[in-house]
This record gives sequence, C-alpha cells and structure tokens, in this order.
Amino acid sequence: MSHSCGKFSLTDLFARTEPEVAVIFKKFASLVEACGRAHIIPQKTRVVFQTRMRFTGCMPRKSHLICHFVLPRRINNSRFHKIETFNERCHAHYLRVRSEEELDAEVRGWIKQAYEVGEQKHLLQKF
Repeated sequence: MSHSCGKFSLTDLFARTEPEVAVIFKKFASLVEACGRAHIIPQKTRVVFQTRMRFTGCMPRKSHLICHFVLPRRINNSRFHKIETFNERCHAHYLRVRSEEELDAEVRGWIKQAYEVGEQKHLLQKF
C-alpha cells in the first residue's frame, strides 16, 4: 500500500481552498463522527478517516471536495464520477461535493456503510 511519511495538518490541506470547502469538510467530518469513533488522519493531499481500516476521506480542491467511500459492493449512481474496484468486497466511490446541501441522506447512508467497512463488518457478511 502506498503511503507518504511526514507531518501534515488540516490547516495545510485547506490553505489554498475557498473558505466554503473547509465548511463542507467540517460537516462531512461531523457525519462521520455520528457513526462512531474514528481517527482523522491528514495526509499530503487528502484526509482520511480510520477505525480498523481507512474507510472514507476527502481531497480538498480549490472550490470543492472530492469525497470517497470504501463500500463492500459497487453502487452505480450518477453522483459518483469514479469507482475503483480493489476486490469483490472493496470498491472506492468518488463524489464531488460543492456545497453542504449535497451532504444529504444518501451521502449519510454511504458514510454509514463505509464506517462498517472500516470496522471490517463487511467481512462477516455473505454475498
């Protein structure tokens, strides 16, 4: 698994974004925290959330966030601009978020599913 070493901060990640992007991230983080305990890990180009494993995260852009969710099955939804499949139970779904209002019930559902992946509960399910 690729990684980068170093000390990174949320302040550094959001330094070149419009102020609204940090506001969107704070709301996203609160939705993740509503699922349970998770570590917030700022990295060089993104911030990830981790329980037993990384399950969701955000990549700040100038005027929006790219959020991703690791889900146990592929979900075909026009809101996702990209889906990466790592194995039959691990699919990363990417979503552009330009406003807080886009963090709706559907997104909350994906965060909850991803949290369960982070807890590795998906490994107990039979497909």
